[in-house]
Amino acid sequence: MKFRLNSLFLFLLFTSFFLNAQVGVGTIVPNGKLTIDASADTTAALELVPQATPTTNLANGQLAVIGDKLYMYDLTRTAWLSVESTAIQFGRNGDTATNNLLYGGNMASATSGALMPLDGTIVAITAIAASGDDTDINIRARDVTNTNSVNETFTLASLRYTDTAANFDFSAGDYITARGRDGATTAQDVTVIVWVKWRQ
Repeated sequence: MKFRLNSLFLFLLFTSFFLNAQVGVGTIVPNGKLTIDASADTTAALELVPQATPTTNLANGQLAVIGDKLYMYDLTRTAWLSVESTAIQFGRNGDTATNNLLYGGNMASATSGALMPLDGTIVAITAIAASGDDTDINIRARDVTNTNSVNETFTLASLRYTDTAANFDFSAGDYITARGRDGATTAQDVTVIVWVKWRQ
């Protein structure tokens, strides 16, 4: 009986050790739960085979190659978002008032902006002005008929604005614009950056 209890104890001890152990591939000194060291190889360290968009057992931080891009599942936004993000910049020298901010240069038309090649999500917006706080700024994503899928307005209080929790979906073919709106004062030398991730 004593032998069986000792054997059971040793079995549980080693099982617990291996369940909590680190795993190394190409190394005997792993630095994380899983370390893959392919520094001496000419073969890729990891291959993720492209797949259809996963729809079950979703958890925050999961990775998947969908099509030809690497995506991470964002539980807050309940979407597969590309690992890379794209910044879209708007700005205008001088008074803003009700004028269009210029997209990527001297483009001030309300019916032109950054044309989106894929479905995506605006995940962050930043804005800054040189003077004249409290001007309202309007961010829109518009389709070919100029219908808004995103219509978000914020105030440039204290000459700065940062939204890192933005969650505004747009579709492929939409274009994104930024425009000044009337506020208590007129901001000058405004720059707006819209951060985009591609969505599955």
